[in-house]
Amino acid sequence: MNSQSLPLLPKQPDKKNLPMPRIILLISVALAFIAWFYGYFSSGTDAAPYVPDVIQGAVRVETRGSLFIGYDQDEIIVGYAATGQGHGYGGPLEMLVGIDPNGEITGVKIIEQRETPGFFKLLLDKDFFDQYLGLKYQDPLQLDQDLDAVSGATISAEGIATSTRNAVRLLAQEGLNSPLPLEKRPIQFGFPEITLIGLYAAGYFGHKHRSSIWKRRIRWGTMITGMVVLGFIYTAPLTIAQIIALLSGYWPDWHNNLYWYLLIGGILFVTTVDAKNPYCNWFCPFGAFQECLAQVTNAKLYRPRRLSTFFTWLQRGLAFTAVLLGLALRKPGIAGYEPFATLFDFRGNLIEVVFLLVISLASLMMYRPFCNYLCPIDPIYDFIAESRRWVRESWQVWKKRTAK
Repeated sequence: MNSQSLPLLPKQPDKKNLPMPRIILLISVALAFIAWFYGYFSSGTDAAPYVPDVIQGAVRVETRGSLFIGYDQDEIIVGYAATGQGHGYGGPLEMLVGIDPNGEITGVKIIEQRETPGFFKLLLDKDFFDQYLGLKYQDPLQLDQDLDAVSGATISAEGIATSTRNAVRLLAQEGLNSPLPLEKRPIQFGFPEITLIGLYAAGYFGHKHRSSIWKRRIRWGTMITGMVVLGFIYTAPLTIAQIIALLSGYWPDWHNNLYWYLLIGGILFVTTVDAKNPYCNWFCPFGAFQECLAQVTNAKLYRPRRLSTFFTWLQRGLAFTAVLLGLALRKPGIAGYEPFATLFDFRGNLIEVVFLLVISLASLMMYRPFCNYLCPIDPIYDFIAESRRWVRESWQVWKKRTAK
């Protein structure tokens, strides 16, 4: 029998080819890097055009290093201005601050911000910026001291206060030749941080508990605590905006933001080491809200087989689009689409209110509809889990090769 008469054998699969999920993972990482670099090189705002807005009577502005000097029509110095940076809810904030020659603040202006629109609007509605006018450069410029915080936008307000203090410190040294003493930054560790640590501990021991009854009781305890404390009291749930901010390189000062480091660091640690999702399953505030509604009607999990794949990729597509937009525009807050602020802060536009109502009604008919079909956090967990599996498999292959 010659070779031409041999039957055609099916082509054996190439074991070296990557499976599709990992090809998608690599493409996702590559696109995220492209978006990151685009955002990095296209961001930045020139502060010089805004200097007359913060120095009263300035008709000419001279730039000296990082200091702006304002002159009136008689070429007399009427003030100094400088920029300072802090960290808000969605990333860095950059403030332009002006003072007169006596060291009195004459104007403050945000020249770059990446906050969620709702938080920024809340600050404007409460006239938060007006309270800076007339303060001296030696004043503390601290929330709850000489500045009033804004309920529901505390992190954004703290970011603005930090930006202003940094700008004033530069103005005192380079403009007034009167350096300020080093700022003491106490570590903010209080009830939110203690609650978060307690929730992690309860979730860990609850997950390990052998009794299903006690496991259920502990879980409901952590869920209700998360909804009440992290949701309604402190409005501090995990959002996609915070993850994008960290991916963008916006790492806030840990002294004032220890809560966020504990929250995100704990999730990454447990997910990477134990392949478990502690936040979503045990104390997500919005997840608990949906489960409470499901208890009213005894709603069950709804996953139609024909549409399961569609909903999975819809959820992943929304999350990935949010990440790309946040990285490319360098505005993490603009990419958030979770209805958390509408529920826990009782604010939002008509579209946000309608969206929350739709999710609430759906929660009466099915178990956790937002979590299962729309929430961007679950795809982030899938990404970490797939990366973890890949690393473990590669490690096992390497060990086998080196053992030979």
